Amino acid sequence: MTQYSTRFGLLSISEEQVWQCVAPLPGFTELQRFALLHVQEHGPFVWLQSLDEPLITFLLVAPAHFGLYYPQRPHFALQEAEGTSMVMAILPQQAKDSLHANALAPLYFMPGTRQFGQWIVEHPDPDSAAISEAKRPPLTLYTQIVHLEHTQQELAVSPLAIGAA
Repeated sequence: MTQYSTRFGLLSISEEQVWQCVAPLPGFTELQRFALLHVQEHGPFVWLQSLDEPLITFLLVAPAHFGLYYPQRPHFALQEAEGTSMVMAILPQQAKDSLHANALAPLYFMPGTRQFGQWIVEHPDPDSAAISEAKRPPLTLYTQIVHLEHTQQELAVSPLAIGAA
């Protein structure tokens, strides 16, 4: 276990929970090591926490949460046996706004190698009949997620609770 500074404080993260970015995120190409963090109260959402830069986190959720489906695989994952797509959730800037997804730039996670990358699609396949009401992250990623325990009171005073990036 190695100690990392994160937006959630100092965390112990095992090597098996560290993900390598093989197709860098635009604007963040120097960031290579990440961890997936899950707070139970956040339901199906997980935080993609940079281990190279503690202030950088991205909120992710399974595409089905927004009624999206990606039948194709990205170029960097063609040789992988399995993988899981996730989309970045775009937090509302005002109270009346709703949550949106970056549907054209999903991330693809390959649990077998603990690698992931972002890829661009021309259009996602809508699947409104399969909008997910899952209460936790995808099971394919569950064992490689760092599960955090926070109380509702701790979350209420956190800058993450108000959507700070």
